[in-house]
Amino acid sequence: MNKALLYAAGALLMFAATPRNALATAAPAALRQQTEQKTKMFSGTVVKSGDHFILSDAANKLSYVLDDAQKASQYEGKKVKVTGTVDVAGNTIHVQTIEEIA
Repeated sequence: MNKALLYAAGALLMFAATPRNALATAAPAALRQQTEQKTKMFSGTVVKSGDHFILSDAANKLSYVLDDAQKASQYEGKKVKVTGTVDVAGNTIHVQTIEEIA
């Protein structure tokens, strides 16, 4: 638990310069509803941050923690398309698939 908190604090510092989105001020009930979203596709570059891998979407100035380090590690530094669901509260994508894109 402490390691997760330390990582979360580090991720917040790392991405402090990125613009805040509307979800940051949403009510807790709204966050729970958005957490239960359907599968979506995301694109960006996989970067390593500590023990975790991040999907960095520079075009939209967004970043997400990828929950499957084993899958993500193969694509470090590469542009990818990730299919999965988002846990908005943890800013994490629960990865189903990752594919390299040109």
